[in-house]
Amino acid sequence: MSGLTSDTIIYKPDVTTFADESLYFLIDGDKPNWIVVDERGKKIFDLVDGKRKLSDIVREYGSAYGFDSAKSWLHVHNFINDALRSKIVSTSPFNTEEYKGRENYLKASRLNEFWIHTNNSCNLTCNHCLFESSPSGDAGIQTKDIKNVMDESCRLGVLRFYFTGGEPFVRRDIFELIKYATEEKGNELIVLTNATLFGNGKRAGLRGLDKNKVKLQVSLDGSIPEINDPIRGRGTFGEITEGLKIASELGFDTSLTAVMTKENINDIPNLPSLAKKLGAKSLHLMWMHRRGRGASRISNFKFQISNLIGIVREAKEACDKAGVVFDNYESLKLRVNGRPGVKYDMASSCWDTLCLYSDGNLYPSASFAGCPSLKMGSPMNESLKSIWLDSKIARDFRGATVVKKSKLSKDPFRFITGGGDIEHSYFYSAVQNGIGDILSDDPYYGIYTELIKDIMKNLAKRGKESFNKKSGYNAPVIFHSMGDGGLDCEGDSGDVSTLHSNCVLSFDVERPYKVIQEFYGRAAEEPKADLCCPVKYDDEDVKHIPKEVLDRFYGCGSPIAMADVKEGESVLDLGSGGGIDCFIAAKKVGKSGKVIGVDMTDKMLEIANKNSILVSETLGYEVVEFKKGFLERLPVNDKSVDLITSNCVINLSPDKKAVFEEMWRVLKDCGRVVVSDIVSEGEIPHKLKGNDQLRGECLGGALTEVEFLSFLEQVGFYGVEVLKKTYWKDIEGYKFYSVTVRGYKFEKKEGCVYIGQKAVYRGPFKAVVDEEGHLFPRDEAVEVCTDTSEKLKKPPYNEFFTVIEPDGEMTEYGCCEPSDRGCC
Repeated sequence: MSGLTSDTIIYKPDVTTFADESLYFLIDGDKPNWIVVDERGKKIFDLVDGKRKLSDIVREYGSAYGFDSAKSWLHVHNFINDALRSKIVSTSPFNTEEYKGRENYLKASRLNEFWIHTNNSCNLTCNHCLFESSPSGDAGIQTKDIKNVMDESCRLGVLRFYFTGGEPFVRRDIFELIKYATEEKGNELIVLTNATLFGNGKRAGLRGLDKNKVKLQVSLDGSIPEINDPIRGRGTFGEITEGLKIASELGFDTSLTAVMTKENINDIPNLPSLAKKLGAKSLHLMWMHRRGRGASRISNFKFQISNLIGIVREAKEACDKAGVVFDNYESLKLRVNGRPGVKYDMASSCWDTLCLYSDGNLYPSASFAGCPSLKMGSPMNESLKSIWLDSKIARDFRGATVVKKSKLSKDPFRFITGGGDIEHSYFYSAVQNGIGDILSDDPYYGIYTELIKDIMKNLAKRGKESFNKKSGYNAPVIFHSMGDGGLDCEGDSGDVSTLHSNCVLSFDVERPYKVIQEFYGRAAEEPKADLCCPVKYDDEDVKHIPKEVLDRFYGCGSPIAMADVKEGESVLDLGSGGGIDCFIAAKKVGKSGKVIGVDMTDKMLEIANKNSILVSETLGYEVVEFKKGFLERLPVNDKSVDLITSNCVINLSPDKKAVFEEMWRVLKDCGRVVVSDIVSEGEIPHKLKGNDQLRGECLGGALTEVEFLSFLEQVGFYGVEVLKKTYWKDIEGYKFYSVTVRGYKFEKKEGCVYIGQKAVYRGPFKAVVDEEGHLFPRDEAVEVCTDTSEKLKKPPYNEFFTVIEPDGEMTEYGCCEPSDRGCC
């Protein structure tokens, strides 16, 4: 519940502001955090100064816009609560403790990823290769030595390997090494390859690999031979595209990568459609390094950031059109829309990732491999652990921080960019002896900041477009705040991180859904009696339902029992599971009604469809249909259902506001939602939100009760009411409750047209305020518009209001029962 009072003083941090059309972006660069608001929201935010009381802000806001006290209070109260949820304001002063750099907050406790340059030999001689690989390059270290290093890296915690080169598939033992990494060690492996050898006797070896463990990133630098081949070699376009098709046909997840060069820059936007055609899931663009063969070429590539960002934006648009993930954009979006307050402080090199080069030595990262000044030592001569933790190079890298990049001290995006790419910083600052500085400027930094703004604008645009202008809710809102609809990844728990995420987007776009699908897939196979709150249905409601369904009920309430389902209605149940609520609804709506269940879990849908036959035979009619889909994209037509129910599933969604928006979309005008879900008393910490087990148990993804009710109102529902609230459990001192909530849809059609109608609130309270800020003192006639009049004539308001028509006729509802004598 909100703790705001008239005397509450609100505080805010120092923010940087930029505007785009009618939207204002407020960025707390020190935290980091950001929100986007309209002009009224910015006015309220500007009034927050750590001195004014809430009552002062209400008064000054109302004076600025000519609103009465009730509407001003509603607007300010709702906005401040939303801003508190977003952590962009606070009821106590913001902590101004100086950030001292990542080394003071992080500890190198485990490796997570490990790169292996299997060899520097390559069947191609690309003219931008930073390692100058060629057919005459070294063949790499022996098989047994690579395996020994993999063994030691796994003991230090590695979960994912990368193979790169040279060309890994030149090695005769490559399939042995791949199987060792994925089958023997059980790790995921991403192989960077040109794929030209896949059609040359490698197909059988590829077919025998674990497609769930092995992912392929394929390099191609043009959409046609005339552009690609001058860069990568004559005939390579045909060989690469054929190899990529083979990989996709064999079932591999593939990504296409390209280096932006002088020769191909204008062709880059043509790559997404080719990637789609060849079966690649994503496109990843790389900027040229000033190293190897690229060193001489980069001096002739007089790039302008504005030109590059223009091409990148065209590539993003082309990816969207083709249905291909744009890796650069989406991976940056994970940070832009990540958890507020997490500082990304430079790269993860020497923290949780290292690279073994083909010369047998360790280096901080793959792009630094073979650089003499960054040679850390050989794991064949000393332990990998001691090199990782104790070598001077590793300690120097861990001591680097964005804080030491003085030119970025005022940049509001510095803790989202992480300071830029340390490899480009190093090689572009290298003097004649080849020694650079990872704290120097990244020449491509401007691309990242422009992309960040693009991401913010796109998120804001979506938020503004989804704002429901037809509901009557018109208080200023935060169209988007950092983290809305973002991912909470298990393992990312601190407030300081490096430029790495456990969610590698190219291959894990739907990770949060997969976690839930797997969790409830197992629950479908083996019932879990204690998974959710125990709920006892009325025996009469469930006697027609097979035991297999009853055993797999994982709800936290009984919304269908409290929804007053009427014969002939159409009912939609979200997250229908084994089908229990759908089957109860089927009995209530009768043969003239319709029931739709939506679920994303195949095993649950299988059980539901199997038992639907038995239920229809028992009832004597068939009205239930189950559909596979996500709650954020319901496979249901607009304005097609009378009632929506859900039972402990909204908390499972990574984008809950999108679920509420979809509910409003598919509901008929004057329809209702009755949903049960788990809510928390207050905000829960990230370590609970990111816990996959707690997420599956409906706890980790729970909204606070205030958030749950606010989101329903913000997307347009009115008459929102908590029908039932029950304590569920306590996790580490955080209380969770089961609530059943009801809300109604009313779509404004004529705007505020005043024709002389008046509304009288009959009590029992002294006065009430509706969702639009209308104040209704008890037993006083208040002029209302036609839309408000219609809303007050319908549930749940009709039993509390009398509407007086222009001719004096009083329209009252809920005052009597129909009888032969007429009404009243």
